[in-house]
Amino acid sequence: MKITRVSCHMVTIPYKNAYRMAPGETTHKRQIIVLVDTDEGISGVGETGVTLIERGGETQEAIYITLKKYFTPIVIGMDPFEVGRIIDKLEAFNQGRTGFLCAKAAIDTACYDIMGKATGRPVATLLGGIYRTNFRVSRSLGVKTPTEMGQDALKLKEAGYAMLTVKAGFDPNDDIDRVAAVREAVGANYPIEVDINGAYTVEVAIPTLKKMERYGIEAVEQPVAWWDLKGMRDVRMAIDTPVTADESAWTPYDVANIAKEGAADTICLKPVKNGGLFLSRRMAEIADAAGMGVLMGSKHPLSPGTSAILHFAAAIPAMHAVLGYGSPMERLVDDICEKPIMMEKDGTVSLPEGAGFGVTVSPEKLKKYTEELKL
Repeated sequence: MKITRVSCHMVTIPYKNAYRMAPGETTHKRQIIVLVDTDEGISGVGETGVTLIERGGETQEAIYITLKKYFTPIVIGMDPFEVGRIIDKLEAFNQGRTGFLCAKAAIDTACYDIMGKATGRPVATLLGGIYRTNFRVSRSLGVKTPTEMGQDALKLKEAGYAMLTVKAGFDPNDDIDRVAAVREAVGANYPIEVDINGAYTVEVAIPTLKKMERYGIEAVEQPVAWWDLKGMRDVRMAIDTPVTADESAWTPYDVANIAKEGAADTICLKPVKNGGLFLSRRMAEIADAAGMGVLMGSKHPLSPGTSAILHFAAAIPAMHAVLGYGSPMERLVDDICEKPIMMEKDGTVSLPEGAGFGVTVSPEKLKKYTEELKL
């Protein structure tokens, strides 16, 4: 089997409500959908995209150009079953093997979809086997006033979410008030965690997080800048709450360095930021071997990317029981698939059935939400 064509689509869909966190605010989800054809008539769908421009520096436009101008010529003629060789070729495109991760994720996920369809198997079986088919889901709270966040938290708890993440990284006193308001709203025993998105310094993080610990937080995600692993370790040693690395954990090399430094208890994986499923699995195995936990985040994908998350989580034994995302319809006004992945009324989501990722892109919706490149 050989790849014969790669078509790229810049898809933009509005959020239901503006999403705000420490690095900024966005009102639209900006994704790339790739459709990869083969000489055997089997096609695969891949998805990647951005929420806000962050560590990797990729934008929707930059990903599109990378895929169209540089990656497509590399993969044409290659066998999608040899996804490891494909990733090696794409990594060799730049020095350091750590760039263009979002663009790599699009090709990677499309290859896995092709492999699943060609063999008649769900992607999860190609990643090692299906360990679970139903998932509880958590939800992050975009930054608002403490009162508003408390109200949102109660609604989400009642909707069946298993845990909530309080976004922070602004004025420390305001952040503490937000955590306090959410705790008061959801009650004493409901799990909440805090995500700083790397916005604190060590000197701010330690005293602020110690005050937040009074409210019973499950974990602290990315308390300081992604590059400051020593600072992460200092925070981890100073507080009683487990520390999660997200922005610090983009590559397998990052995970190895986090483990060496003792900078985190857990890593948060997101196939989009980590270069796809092949590299994400490598990261999960390194983390597990080093005694660190593995969490699943998202970056709010559409149904193809959501299915990739669910298949990955289904196949990783060490994966935390609660996922950071369940359905694009949680946050976005629409999806591009004929049958969007949906959450159940109890707040859980199930592994999609069928070969590959088990989703079908709607040509009409793809056309509706596709934008032309504007530079």
